[in-house]
This record gives sequence, structure tokens and C-alpha cells, in this order.
Amino acid sequence: MKVLLVDDDPELCSVIQNGLQEESIHCTLVESGEKALELLRSKARPFFDAMLVDLDLPGASGWDVLTALRENGEEAPILFLADAERVEERVRALRLGADDYVSKSVQIEELAARIQAAVRARQSLPSLLLEDLRLDLALRRAFRGGKSIYLSPKEFDLLLVLVRAKGRLILRSEILETVWDLPSDPGTNLLDVHIGRLRKKLGRHGPDLIQTERGRGYRLGSQSHS
Repeated sequence: MKVLLVDDDPELCSVIQNGLQEESIHCTLVESGEKALELLRSKARPFFDAMLVDLDLPGASGWDVLTALRENGEEAPILFLADAERVEERVRALRLGADDYVSKSVQIEELAARIQAAVRARQSLPSLLLEDLRLDLALRRAFRGGKSIYLSPKEFDLLLVLVRAKGRLILRSEILETVWDLPSDPGTNLLDVHIGRLRKKLGRHGPDLIQTERGRGYRLGSQSHS
């Protein structure tokens, strides 16, 4: 297994690299977020099964690296390394697309196990397909025609509801309850705004897939498939 380790602490990198080597996990070391992005965007980039990224990198932070990679369609599991585990940071990391959040004081055996678990989880979760649209459930990423579409967490949840319906009409009330946990329509344009954003993002890579039944709800699929 090959892992990219992005951290500016040479002593920590040495400990992690040597420890993971004993677990048959081989590390490529990069000391900054900028160099990591440069490597991963290069035409001759190597393959990595997973990535370990220091949250508090100088310059381009771990947050910057995570956001840039997910926006560019990176599908490898990304695990954050943090000096101390903070609940708010863990929640933010997972919502932004990280696969795990690990304290730097973690034992090597546990770190190796969590890397392996993240890789297995990504491989085991299926994709949902509808026409040329694919949802990667492991990464919570959307692709259309093979091109990555950056979605906010709520936009992904909304699209997931529509895709799972397989062309069936989904009532506004059903969407609001599933995505926003609202028992009834609040009488605002909350859903309409999110549908508009989703329609615009999907439309950049093909014809409109979102069909509207005014006052009732929405279904997903081109006119020829409805």
C-alpha cells in the first residue's frame, strides 16, 4: 500500500514512515501543502492508496489541500493528522470530505489500521448511477460525464434523494423532511434556491436533468427518459 504523507515535522515524518514501513505501508514524504498539490496535479503523478495530511501546515493548510483535492475530483481517502483531537475540527473535516481525523500521538499500529479501514470503506461503498451522473457514496462526490462536480453537503444530500428516487416524482414535503428534517414546508424558497444551484452545477456538464412539477416536487432524469 502506498501513502502520501504531507507534514513539515521531519522527526514525526521519520517515526510515521518507519513505523508504517513495518506494516507494509510505504510513505512518500512532502513537507508542504503547495508541494503536495503540485505533485498531485502533475501529469506524472504517482498513485496513492491514501493520504495523510497535517492539519496545521504552513502556507497552504490541510484544509486548503483537502478542499482543492476534493474539488478536483481526488478519490483517494484523506486522513487528517492533528496535534490534538477537537470535536469541532473533526466534524468540519468529515463534512468537507476527509475520511478520518487522527491525533499525531496515535500508535503506529492504530494509524495503520485506520488507513487500511479508510481504503476498505472507500472500496466497499457502491456508486449510484443515473444516466451520465455518478454519486460516489464513500467520498460524497458527484461526477457527470466523468467530470467532478463540487457540491456542498446539503446539495449532495439533495441530489442523493433525487438519484435514489430513480425518476420518481419526489414531493417538496418529502425532500424538506429528508434533507432538512422539516416536517412541513416553511413557506420559504429554501428548497428552490438549492434546486437552482444544483441545476446550474449539473448543467455545466450536460443537459438539464432536474424536472419540476410546479407546486408538487421534482424528479431527476432527461426528458427522453421520463
